[in-house]
Amino acid sequence: MSVHRLQWSPGRPSVSDVEARAATIGVIRYDIAARRLDLDDRAREIFAAPADRPAMQVWHERVHPDDESVVQRMFEDAHTSLGAECLYRIVLPDRSLRYVLTRSMTIEKTNESGAGVLTGIVLAVDPELGADAVLTRVLDRVSLGFMVLGEDMVVRYINTESERHLGVPRAEILGRHIHDALPRTRDSFFGDFHREVLATRGEVTLQTASLYVPGRTIELTGSFVDGHVAINFRDVTETVERTARLVDAYQSILDRSRHDDLTGVLNRSALLERLTHPDCDLAAPTALLFVDVDYFKEINDTHGHAAGDLVLRTLAQRLRSECGSEDVIGRIGGDEFIIASFAPTGAGVEHRADRLAARLGDRAREPIALDETDVEVSVSIGIAYNSGTVRLADLLALADTALYSAKRTRPDRRGK
Repeated sequence: MSVHRLQWSPGRPSVSDVEARAATIGVIRYDIAARRLDLDDRAREIFAAPADRPAMQVWHERVHPDDESVVQRMFEDAHTSLGAECLYRIVLPDRSLRYVLTRSMTIEKTNESGAGVLTGIVLAVDPELGADAVLTRVLDRVSLGFMVLGEDMVVRYINTESERHLGVPRAEILGRHIHDALPRTRDSFFGDFHREVLATRGEVTLQTASLYVPGRTIELTGSFVDGHVAINFRDVTETVERTARLVDAYQSILDRSRHDDLTGVLNRSALLERLTHPDCDLAAPTALLFVDVDYFKEINDTHGHAAGDLVLRTLAQRLRSECGSEDVIGRIGGDEFIIASFAPTGAGVEHRADRLAARLGDRAREPIALDETDVEVSVSIGIAYNSGTVRLADLLALADTALYSAKRTRPDRRGK
């Protein structure tokens, strides 16, 4: 291995939405202060609301004139009371009538007056059913688990979806402290979650592993309403897993775009980007090592390009194995590699770079098996040190000059 060194001395220095799982129940969100209404896909179906029209405008057009006061009272009650509901008629575009049940589920208060965002459910119902029967059907069919706790954590209400998830009949839960009724919650996230809702008097969202269904992820949304904590929860396992798969796929594509296909180290553009825009913890390289494989053309000519590729892959792996956490390695083309050292500045920088170059040379000389024979390769290394603030182009030029000085002193046993 031949090594040459040059020194540079510069003259001058992100509220999760609530979703309905089945196509029976719609979800509405009403911003009280802004008087803006949002409908999910099922709610738009119920109200026959075109996607390109404001939901509030469609709502006013659809509600039967004789029922407007009933709906108005429901929204007024929803400001201060959890679970306000009403049964009313809407007029569809073909002039037919549809009965709709609306019930408030949570409200996120944003100021002292109680204005905020109201989340509710809507359901098209059979008008012959009584309101109480309809309400029971809604709460038992809603896709969300739903429970209401007092400030003392005593369970005031729990729906059927929660029973199914918890595997405990509601009769064994209602009226009891949740830690007594559901012991698994005692030393879990639940206490902190409840306290945070009480402290913020707003809406708190948490994604966590289910305590009762192994392998499932749930999302909880808690709201403080009139001295109670209303908690919706839903299974988001598929969403989380799908998101994780998308992130992994994106990361894989990003990694492939940044790494050299043959050797697996950074490609030229990614390396130069890394050197030009270093991490905040690694301000600038303190040394650059320019590595070139000696007589690489002869390897290709003698053993073929497939053998040459194997040599480059093997050599890149060996070089990378000798680099530490403070080093970045990339292939800038052909048989040339650059290693940037981000070791702390000081008297030991040159010694560290020299020792790294010596290790690289020793590893490179280890025989590489090619079919029926072994080949030995050597490398020439040019080193440039950064003794102060320096432009990357200057440091690269110095390392390149040092490399060719090293190549002139290598053993001249083969023609390149």
